[in-house]
Formats: sequence, structure tokens, C-alpha cells
Amino acid sequence: MAKANGYGDFFEYKIQTTEGMDKKRLFEILDDLEFKTRPTLERALKKLVEEKGEAALKPWNRGYMLAGDVIQQMDPYFPFVTAVSTWARSFAAMNICYNKSAMNLDLCDREKKYSNGFCHWPVPPYIKPDGTAVPCVTNFTSLAKPNAVGSGQVAIETLMHEGGHAAHFANVAQPSPFHSQERAPMSVAYAETQSMFLDSLCGDSDWLARYAISEKGEPIPWELIEKKIRQTHNYKVFRMRAFLAVPYYEKALYELPDEEVTADNIQRISNEIDLKMVGSEATRPALCVPHILADESSCYYQGYILAEMALNQTRVHFLKKYGSLTDNDKIGPDLKEGYWTAGNSETFLDLVEKMTGSPLTADAYVASIAEDMEDRLKREKQLYEVGIKEGPKYTNKDDFMSILDMQIKLVHGDLVVSSTDKNTFGECCDQYKDWISKEFPSTKN
Repeated sequence: MAKANGYGDFFEYKIQTTEGMDKKRLFEILDDLEFKTRPTLERALKKLVEEKGEAALKPWNRGYMLAGDVIQQMDPYFPFVTAVSTWARSFAAMNICYNKSAMNLDLCDREKKYSNGFCHWPVPPYIKPDGTAVPCVTNFTSLAKPNAVGSGQVAIETLMHEGGHAAHFANVAQPSPFHSQERAPMSVAYAETQSMFLDSLCGDSDWLARYAISEKGEPIPWELIEKKIRQTHNYKVFRMRAFLAVPYYEKALYELPDEEVTADNIQRISNEIDLKMVGSEATRPALCVPHILADESSCYYQGYILAEMALNQTRVHFLKKYGSLTDNDKIGPDLKEGYWTAGNSETFLDLVEKMTGSPLTADAYVASIAEDMEDRLKREKQLYEVGIKEGPKYTNKDDFMSILDMQIKLVHGDLVVSSTDKNTFGECCDQYKDWISKEFPSTKN
């Protein structure tokens, strides 16, 4: 099909229609990222062997060897029942507006619920010919189990991520709903940059000091943040290198002559690319990534890689411009003007350059993962102290819903548990908390 329409192969067709660039330009970007992350990968592998032994390189061992107990220790500071409030207060503090959107949040798992978290728009926003705005209707869902360890942290990260998607689409202001729908030509990288930028705040010590608060009102101690950084920082490169394997694998597959598309070659190429990208046998081989098997998600994975690069470049831009991210009320308007309003009327690469003042490169991401451990800890400790001193900008008693400008329904399937249609935001959260306590009685409230 792709070749019949004048494209070199299916990968070329997908990258041009979804990302607005050709395959040559994409792999110029990815080759640069691969080259610049290779030294960090080699250091990480060496350190892993030094700390855990040669056995840690085996794919069936690596996940276990890298797992720590810090998530369980951090759990009390991420109560599931306060996650909605935390997301709303954090976004309001950044002056993010949803432009009268209606949002339906279906957060808890249940039998036969679709097994994935996502956000979609049955009504995309647009501007009518007479100049009036049509606000969007947003549904987003997750698979939270409120009585499970780590559920609160997963919930807030999901809300920050999917809420970032929702904020992006709510602010598209174009004369057609086609500019604000989630399919091609909407760039995957462009859409994911917005959500991943906002959920990245959950890893910042000043954000954690303000918002990782136990139900007793105790902020997360610095010692836990330090422990997590020490456990994870040196190995962050593993995730990106595993991601890189997927587009390189798909490119190789679609460039194979038809007569060479055999089971042996398909497996051999996967193994070769995994070894190059991961440095050993992969815990999840490229061949096993489900995205490559479906039309809509194949030749798609580079979107996450480009977004990771763009979000780090955007973070550096804002930090140079304003000095801070958390609770900075200039962030929301800048995101709206620089990224969100255009929708898919402009290309991803053009939007990144317009926002940050520079073409997209790997430099900001590489600097982040290659930062010296002690330097990282010193910087994060300073951020933590600022967060503790200043605290969050808003509490549940403050009228920040006028900033967010949206209607929220907390639902469970067809059941509307609570809504801001008839209640204040604080009352809505209290009703949801009571419902969680009844439905998940082992939840610690």
C-alpha cells in the first residue's frame, strides 16, 4: 500500500504522515541520540556488574536486580484518595486552563474494564466560523487498585500525564476539529511531549516536597528522595536504549527485500539490534513489543523517544527563562502559546524550535542522564528545601477551579460518584474519598 502511494516503504509512509518528517531526518536525530547515550550505557553496565555481579546482565535477572524497596517506603506519601486534588492544585498553580472542558475521570479498575490507561476526546475543541469556541469533552481512564502498594503514586503520575494530554487538547484553537483530534496527522511526539513534560514534575524534589504529603500532613522526607535517586539515576539510560531498539528494528524489517522476510531473519535482526542498543540480551526483545504488530501502533515508538528529548529541552528552556517549574504560573500560558494552540496545524519539529528557540537535539536529555550523582543530589536537595519552605500554592479550600475552568465528574463506569456540577471541588473530592473507602475497605484512610 505504502509503495503504491509513492513511499519507499511502510515506515516512510507512517513517519511522514504522523510526524511530518521523512525517515532520513528521523534517523539523523535518532543516530545522534544513540551515539551520545552510548558512553552512559557503557558506564551503567559496568556499574551494574560492579554492584550486582555478571548475573545482573542476564535478561531474566536485570529487572529483579534493579528493583528496590523505595517505592513501598514512599507509598504513605502518595495517598490514592488525594491524587485528584494533588493534580488539580498542581496544574492550577501553573495557571493551566481547560477552557470550560467537561472531564470524566474513571480511575479505578473493575472486572472486564479495558486493560489500559488512556485519554480520548469524543468532542474535540474548535473555533466556529462565527468565532465562538466549542469546548472539548474528555474521558480518561486508568486501572488503579486503591488498596495496592504504589497505587497512589501511579494515580498521580497518570493524572499528571493524561491531564497533560487533556490540557493540551483543551487549548487547541483552530477553525476545525480535525486540528484537535488524536489521529494522524496529529504527531505522536508532539502529543506525548505535553503529557510527559507535565508528569516529569513528579520526579522533581521541589514538587515532591509540596505534593507528596501523607494523610497525616507529613511531607516526604529528603532521605527517601535521595534513596530513590541513588537507586535509579545511574540506570535511567537503560529505558531509553530499550526504546531505541524498536524503531531501528522496524526500519530494518521494512527495508528487507521481500524474499528475505523469513522467520530466521526476523528473529536474528531483533537479537542483533537488542545487543547493540541494550548492551546485552534484552529483558523485552524488540520482537516482543506489541506495537509492531498493529497498523495503528506500528512505526510509532519513535514518538516516545522524540517526546523524551523534547520534554527535556523544554525543561531546560523554562529553567533558563524562569528558574523554576513547580507552581510557576507562567508555565501554563507559555505552553498554550508555544505548543497547544496550534494543534496539528504545525509540525512537531517546528513547534519545539518555536517554543525553545533551538532545533530539537539530544543534548538536554543526555545531560540529564549523564549528570554526576553527587551533583544531582546537591541540586535536588536545594530544590527540596525550597519546596518545604514555600509549600503548595493552593489547598482544597482555595478557589482554584476558576483558574482550571473545567467541570469534573469522578465516575466508575456508568456510576457518577461525584461531580463539580453540584458541589465544590473540595466536596467532590471528599465524596470520592468516602466512596473509595467503601468500595476498597482495606484502603488506609
